[in-house]
Amino acid sequence: MNWLQRVGISFTLMGRLMRVFLQMVYGAWRVSRVPVPIVSFFGGARFKLDDPYAKQANVLAKKLVEANISVLTGGGPGIMEAASCGAVPTKGTGRSLGIGVTDLREPKNPCVQEYFELDYFFARKWLLTHYSVAFVVFPGGFGTLDELAEVLTLMQTKQLKRVPLILIGREFWAPFMTWIAEALQHGAISEQDVRLFTVTDDLEEAFCSISNICVLWRGQLGK
Repeated sequence: MNWLQRVGISFTLMGRLMRVFLQMVYGAWRVSRVPVPIVSFFGGARFKLDDPYAKQANVLAKKLVEANISVLTGGGPGIMEAASCGAVPTKGTGRSLGIGVTDLREPKNPCVQEYFELDYFFARKWLLTHYSVAFVVFPGGFGTLDELAEVLTLMQTKQLKRVPLILIGREFWAPFMTWIAEALQHGAISEQDVRLFTVTDDLEEAFCSISNICVLWRGQLGK
């Protein structure tokens, strides 16, 4: 590789880094316009809206926006759409924002109130995890598991403040809990790590947990 090729590669990388930086700044600006506090919803894009888990996402999102809590999702179909449709406010100041990824072939769902797209998964994931006072994880596939693992790792390593992390669906998450027990037995994780999240089927329990942290958050800001 000659010096001209090296220079060309360097400029290409610099251009990509600049694009990432500008997208992150734009994304942060868009999220900052959403009424706070904000809760992120994660879940599978392949769920039908009549699926029991999608119905639960819809109900919980509705309860949150009516309590003046905004909902942040990936903006696509499935659980994301169910939450966005529930988050269309009939009362309260909460709103919904969706953050998509270019070329993911996940269409913007029709209910999301505000929406924008980024080119990079990691940029979307950063925005979904760093502006929320709580996280709700519904059943999903690899993407949902990746998002759950990201939040758990960030809280485990204290790169993210510990906040409510609620997994909805005891039956669905039972294999994950089996893995947790095995990892705990082998010392791969600690008892303290296991307390980073809660698994429940009770939407009222989830809502109360989120509401309590939002009350504390508002109190710290003097709201």
